[in-house]
Amino acid sequence: MNMLKRYAKAGLAAAAIFFSGSSVASVITPDAGWYGFCFGDVGSSAYEGCQNQGVGTVGNIIELTLTDAAWLKVTDGFNIGDMFDVYVDSALAFTTSLPGQGSELVDPDALFASGYYSAGSMLLEAGSYAIEIFAAASPFGGGGAYVEVESAVAVPAPATLAILGLALGGLGFARRSKS
Repeated sequence: MNMLKRYAKAGLAAAAIFFSGSSVASVITPDAGWYGFCFGDVGSSAYEGCQNQGVGTVGNIIELTLTDAAWLKVTDGFNIGDMFDVYVDSALAFTTSLPGQGSELVDPDALFASGYYSAGSMLLEAGSYAIEIFAAASPFGGGGAYVEVESAVAVPAPATLAILGLALGGLGFARRSKS
């Protein structure tokens, strides 16, 4: 019986270690800012850490619920050369751009807009999503990067602007005709 208790304790300890190491989903708040994440060599998944200029850190799987459309944005950070495969609901959604040549930057907005650092984005409609990020290129064997969800700004379609212009012109003409 004493031996059975030892095996039971050992089994419980092993289970505790196994389950404590299992990943818990990260949650991103839209419009909060950039979240940092770490990654290893090619094929490795994002994991928590590597916050520099961001508002927090995330790892795979990232859960997200949107009430309106928003942009999912990913950019490399720190060292130019890394690229990422971004999966939305287990399907490859996009691979970030090829990196360019340029100066070293630290601000995530500047990194995303630079054209030097690998970056990519995708418009997501309202709904719930599970996002995963994997290193597609990692010349330094790992590093840090950023992910952000930013609300989409409603921009009127050109046809809508034309109709509005015609309506205003018609009102101006009608007013002039009355005078």
